[in-house]
Amino acid sequence: MDNKWVELAVAWLPFVLLIGFWFWFSRRNGMQARGSSGATLIELYEQQVAETRRMNGLLERIVVSMEKHDPPRGS
Repeated sequence: MDNKWVELAVAWLPFVLLIGFWFWFSRRNGMQARGSSGATLIELYEQQVAETRRMNGLLERIVVSMEKHDPPRGS
């Protein structure tokens, strides 16, 4: 019985090591990876946040402008 557990552990060891290495490598290089523009993923995320804030500001201005105008009367 004890021998079966050792055989099972030895059989699964390469697979577990490969998965562990993959996790370590992806965590290590994940946020430092560069996109096609040469920017890191963090820089791309920050650019996306800035663009979203800019668009939200523009949409708020449009809403305020539309609220100032009366809706057309009659169809």
